[in-house]
Amino acid sequence: MSFVQHTKCVQINDKKYPSWAPRPTTTLILLSIPVLLASLAVPYLALIEIPLLIAYCEWWLYDRLICLGGEACAIGLLGKVEPPDKKTGFDKLDTDFSINLVLAPHNIQELPAGYPGNVPPPPAMSDAKAYYHDKYLEAMHHAIADDPIQGNLIREQATTHDEGWDFLGYFNTFGGSRTISTYQAYLHCEFEGGGIYQFLQMLYALLVIATAAAVICSIPVLGWIACGIAAVVAAIVAIAGIVAALNDTGSPTVILPDGKQTDQLHPASDILFVKGDWVMDTAHEGWNEIHPIKLCLLVGTAQYESDDKVDWDQAIGPFMVSQKKWSQANSPDPKKPIYVKTSGSPTPDDWKAWVKSHCDATGEASSAVTIHYQGQPEHLWEIHPAIDGCRPTGRPDPAVPILH
Repeated sequence: MSFVQHTKCVQINDKKYPSWAPRPTTTLILLSIPVLLASLAVPYLALIEIPLLIAYCEWWLYDRLICLGGEACAIGLLGKVEPPDKKTGFDKLDTDFSINLVLAPHNIQELPAGYPGNVPPPPAMSDAKAYYHDKYLEAMHHAIADDPIQGNLIREQATTHDEGWDFLGYFNTFGGSRTISTYQAYLHCEFEGGGIYQFLQMLYALLVIATAAAVICSIPVLGWIACGIAAVVAAIVAIAGIVAALNDTGSPTVILPDGKQTDQLHPASDILFVKGDWVMDTAHEGWNEIHPIKLCLLVGTAQYESDDKVDWDQAIGPFMVSQKKWSQANSPDPKKPIYVKTSGSPTPDDWKAWVKSHCDATGEASSAVTIHYQGQPEHLWEIHPAIDGCRPTGRPDPAVPILH
């Protein structure tokens, strides 16, 4: 699976914008676009506007995301999807395609034991509605973040907490839910688009034009004519760049169990494995995410014990059988196997091993050794090795280790 990546996460000690500094927003940059277009007729103004926009784009691409520890893997139920073509207004330049996962083995709008009885009363003179709303979000977040399985992925990390970065966790609605769900705590994941990157390339080109125009425009008569021509060229470059940026959108690529790829997603149904860079996004309220998604696999289809309660045993069942911890009995419904839980219900270690098995397998599948062997003639059969395959010839390549 190929993936797009223009962003780079930054180590927290290398960030240019500290946590207390005001941070730019996509709204700010898009509000600046009309000013940018108008300033092209006056290159001296453009030389002020363009560097500011370049600084914004470079912050977005290279300083916004804090590295949390390299690549991470996760399995969860697909919830709300956020395609770029559904974004409106000032959000359209952010062309990433986002998906959100309810991390296994949790359920939709799951709340911790003791809630709401363990919530203290609001402070005197405070807004009680806002107070209980915040406590509700905190409870949903902690129901997943505090588990020993995958909760660490969405939990606030000491790395960012100790430096004073705001942190809330990611919340959104649950599209496709069979109950009316206003909020859900998620692991946010993004297939990256190139909107901001393309916009930045346009700005680099405009800066060259504006710099040249600032010199030309100071020359009487002929310089003024050339200056007008430069302004027209700059306007064409700017409009073309904005159009290119808005159309460079991210797209989901999901590998199916048969090895084929699809861009189709099914909220409340798909159980997905994702692998990518684990980062904290500082541009919003503060949350951890996978950005970009480097690999996405469909590992199951959710079955439900009841409304919004996923039967996670069905999802992990094949893995438990492969580990000889469970066995499989005959079932009248081939889509819903019957598992004999010889070792009992899955433990936290079983859930972590399930995720790790996919993570390890994808690492082996993308290794240089695996790719080398896949390209050998004896592995290029289509029907069956015994029919249209061939046997290896010659001596083995000494540069490639022998696999046992």
